[in-house]
Amino acid sequence: MQRLLLFLSLLALPCIGLAQRTRLPEVDFDRRNDAGYMDSLRLLGHQHLTITKKLPRTLRNDTLHLEGLRFLAIVFKQLRGNVQDSSYYYAGQLVSESRQRRNNLYMVRGLMLEEFYVRSVQKDYANALMLNQKAAGLCVTLRPETSPLWQVRMNMGDIYLLLKDYRQAIKSYEESLVLLPLNKILSRRNQRLLTGQAEGQIGEALVALKRYEEAIHKFEQVRDIAREVNSQLNLVYANERLGDFMLNRQIADEAIPYYKEALQTWIKLNDLAGQASVWARLSECYSMTGDTKLAVDYGEKALQAARKLRNDPLRQMASIALYKSYRAAGQVDKALFMYESFVAIRDSLNDRKRVDELLALQRKYDVEKVQAEAEKRQLIHRQQLLEMRQRADVEKVRADAERRQLAAQAREAQLQRKIETEKLRSVSVRKQVAQQSRIESLSMDIQRQTLMRTFLIGGLVMLLGFVATLYRNNLLVRRQRQQIHALNVGLEDKVRDRTIELELANEQLRAKNREIEEALLRGQTLERKRVAADLHDNLGGTLSAIKLSLSALNPSKLSEREQLVYQNLVMMTREAYAEVRNLSHNLQPDELEEGLGRALCRLVQKFNNTQLTQFVLAANDLPRLNKNTEFHLYSICLELANNILKHSRATEAHIEFKRVNDDLNMIVRDNGRGMESVVHQHNNHMQMIGMGLRNIQARTEAMKGRLEVYSEIGEGTTFFFVLPLTKDTVQV
Repeated sequence: MQRLLLFLSLLALPCIGLAQRTRLPEVDFDRRNDAGYMDSLRLLGHQHLTITKKLPRTLRNDTLHLEGLRFLAIVFKQLRGNVQDSSYYYAGQLVSESRQRRNNLYMVRGLMLEEFYVRSVQKDYANALMLNQKAAGLCVTLRPETSPLWQVRMNMGDIYLLLKDYRQAIKSYEESLVLLPLNKILSRRNQRLLTGQAEGQIGEALVALKRYEEAIHKFEQVRDIAREVNSQLNLVYANERLGDFMLNRQIADEAIPYYKEALQTWIKLNDLAGQASVWARLSECYSMTGDTKLAVDYGEKALQAARKLRNDPLRQMASIALYKSYRAAGQVDKALFMYESFVAIRDSLNDRKRVDELLALQRKYDVEKVQAEAEKRQLIHRQQLLEMRQRADVEKVRADAERRQLAAQAREAQLQRKIETEKLRSVSVRKQVAQQSRIESLSMDIQRQTLMRTFLIGGLVMLLGFVATLYRNNLLVRRQRQQIHALNVGLEDKVRDRTIELELANEQLRAKNREIEEALLRGQTLERKRVAADLHDNLGGTLSAIKLSLSALNPSKLSEREQLVYQNLVMMTREAYAEVRNLSHNLQPDELEEGLGRALCRLVQKFNNTQLTQFVLAANDLPRLNKNTEFHLYSICLELANNILKHSRATEAHIEFKRVNDDLNMIVRDNGRGMESVVHQHNNHMQMIGMGLRNIQARTEAMKGRLEVYSEIGEGTTFFFVLPLTKDTVQV
């Protein structure tokens, strides 16, 4: 029974699902006797641990490192002999490093691995109980879907089963079965395997309590689950327990099929000890059915395997089975010899059993002492909770009295609001009619503005035509001057004077062009301000009135569908109002009147107060520029900042200005996920992908600047702008 307990405990901790996806495979426990397979797992675990030690300290890399320690502890736990000490070593490392990294989930997993070694190898049940209690305390800090509390309860059941406290063991296993489905990081197969393990352990406790019918039902459940998930070890365990149940009831014919199926599984798993235990039981079955030849053959095979393995319990089983087989076959001498061998082994094992029982009593006393201390702590904790609950009841009574007073005040306020709402509703209807007429008027104004913009564009075309004509005249003058110089060298002074006059005329024309551009810029600025003001005052006021009208409605008196429509109207009105504010602000930010640096500083402060991405501005080298250039740069920064917030998933972003010789460099970069490609080739010309990026490229070309984009997947994105500083660009 103890061997079965140890074997089933091997399934527990390794089946816990991974906190994050790693490259480490799940251990196939059916192949633990395959030396090559286990060696490959050890090598894989050491390689994984070596790699993760060199990685930088991040949350994901820390989890990978802890998973490597857990994997090695699990692999060494499957091996027999002194190598299990390595499992205890890696479990200790897992607990220590999890504590340093404050990872409670992996600390619990390490404690469970330590508990298995202390319980199964050191037989120190008191220390195992304390480790379980410590793990249970840590499980309180974990979410139910990741908490391994079900494992703590299952381990407690194993301890109670070893101490022969069968009723308490059944209670702990049933608690584990309730908690197990709550864990979402376990795979479906592992959940079924662990369910079968708990059901099998309950069956063992029921057998000890002589509740045989319930026990046989539990073992049949284990058998069905093992076939469902194709677990060879669980299947052979269930078949052996069912066969033992039939054999103890002297129903050998029904026990033989279970034992034969178990034998085939042990042969497949290449486990000689398992085969020997089944051979001994088959020998007893065939001696009962009268097939003495098969009984003797199986008994001798079992005895030979037990001697080879030097396993006294197996020798005892094989000796008593051969004794019964020889006696049934009439071979009295051999039967007597086997009986004497059985008695000698039994006496030796009984001596060990008595020592183990004495140790078990001491361990049970230690466990009860630990439990008493834990119960004492729980009693103190309950007393503290009771006092806190009493104080909470007093506060609740006081809060109820205050709540009733506030409710009466709220009813009076509600009645007052209802009266005011009726007044506002009538006023709102009148305002709505007036606002509709204002909206129609605004539409006509927009049409007039569009027509004016068309006239301005026509004027600009005419101006360009005039400049082209002037340039053509300059070419004609230059040709005439060359002809005059060729005809008469003496006329050079006159030509020089004419040239000076023409240069003065050109300078006057360029000054006139600058005045026209400044006038256009002033007109655009005034137009932007007027449109922004109209949007904010007129359309914003209309939306505010709509929002106020909607707030006057009482949603509780509406049907469910009307309430849904009401909530949608409120949400859309709020979003429309926010959009109008953003449009009016972006048409002409007021901060640009104080300079680009001041405007960007306020923009960054606004983003840092409302967004997860943190922006950093470095604008010490930024000079005052003309209004057109500052508006272009502000628009570019705003467009890139919105792209970062919407698409990059970055945590940090930088906007930096550097003055290099006669150039101004603007750098906008983030640490987000990057982009695959932002440009494409079109007619031997690089064009940006996306409307926003094309607008940025157009603004850069309008300032006679240059744009470079550097981006890689997972490495963030950097926009590099180079703007030449000329006397027309810099504001003196």
